[in-house]
Amino acid sequence: MTPPLLLLGSGYTLTRLAVEEARAGRDVLAVTRDPGRRGELTRAGAKVATLEDALRQTGGAHVVVSIPPEAGLDARIADALTERPAARLVYLSSTGVYGKARGVVDEDTPVDVATPGSLARVEAESRYLPHGAMVLRIAGIYGPGRSMHTRLLAGTLRLPDRGGRISRIHVDDLTQAIRVTLAEGEPGALYCVADDRAAPQLESVSFLARYLDVPLPPTVPLESLPETLRGDRAVSNSRLKALGWTPRYPDFTTGFPAVLAAEGWATTPGALVIRRVTPDEVAAFRALRLASLTDHPESFGASPEDEGALPLEVLRAKLDGGAAALVLGAYDGSRLVGMGGVRRELGAKVTHKAAIWGLYVAPEARSRGVGRRLLTSLVAEARKMPGVEQVQLAVTSGNASAAALYRSLGFQTYGVEPHAMKVGGAYVDKELMVLSF
Repeated sequence: MTPPLLLLGSGYTLTRLAVEEARAGRDVLAVTRDPGRRGELTRAGAKVATLEDALRQTGGAHVVVSIPPEAGLDARIADALTERPAARLVYLSSTGVYGKARGVVDEDTPVDVATPGSLARVEAESRYLPHGAMVLRIAGIYGPGRSMHTRLLAGTLRLPDRGGRISRIHVDDLTQAIRVTLAEGEPGALYCVADDRAAPQLESVSFLARYLDVPLPPTVPLESLPETLRGDRAVSNSRLKALGWTPRYPDFTTGFPAVLAAEGWATTPGALVIRRVTPDEVAAFRALRLASLTDHPESFGASPEDEGALPLEVLRAKLDGGAAALVLGAYDGSRLVGMGGVRRELGAKVTHKAAIWGLYVAPEARSRGVGRRLLTSLVAEARKMPGVEQVQLAVTSGNASAAALYRSLGFQTYGVEPHAMKVGGAYVDKELMVLSF
């Protein structure tokens, strides 16, 4: 029988975890002071309790503590755990304990208690570790309702004039890290929680600005920004991955679009929408496909003549490939202005691979980040395909802008196919690229 889950301090992250676990049928007891969160927890089937009531029920339970040190409750909670030990205990800490450390940091990096807040966090960790706690040191959390795009759109976001890398973690990946740690973690161990790629503010904000089709925010001196935005730190997640955890959103290029979709951006009236092309839209698909083959014959293996000769039934079947093969379209209102496909390879020995094909954006829709949005969405669809471990694509050698886009999303070149095609008497080489999950 699964032990009950006690969540002390159900804020942004633990409320999300509580709702998911309660809806899955688990016995969840949550402590929060936020009236809005109480209602959300109750509707999901979780029980809301006072801290006093919860501390009387820690014995044999799975307990997660997310109450900040400044609340002054750590000693009281630790005493309760002495009297009624938890079966499994997780304490949510912060990578802020590393202070001004630079470069790659991991669980063995010395803490820096000279910075504000870091000393309190380290002291809090020391109260829970003797009780067998597994401490999660967490990078900057983002997710629906909590992401930098709100400040970008509001005009309050500022870019540093210089600076290094910042690590992040999507809230859904964090909740999964908590689950994995409760199940597989070693009592008394430290685990850093971050996605796979730290990135400078300029890179992540530029991505969002292109995605949302808005200008970059003003640049300000680095010293004028909060300490958390001044660092140059890449947080390693290797120890956590060794437990079996893998982030669903390995970096901001997949995480930010997921946040925007969860907030309804994909269905905003009049906005450019990325969605699946349906079989009854076959005429629009064929028209845009033929335009792509005509305008850029060097970029696609098919020819306008071959594609134009295909019966509509064949094209409809291509649009009705189920979960293992689909075509996504970019829609400006009701007009299809971009498209791309992803398909899982067939055969027992190659089902771990998927391929992206036919990526194209009409000229009138370019310079709006449409290609990046389509590619990001296609990669996200590939990740959903059971068993898929990598996605491949090919780009015409010399197409620097396309290759740069693919590399910015994590694709790496693994080879070049010479004379891959012959177009108008001239040979075209193809650069072969892969993104491993």
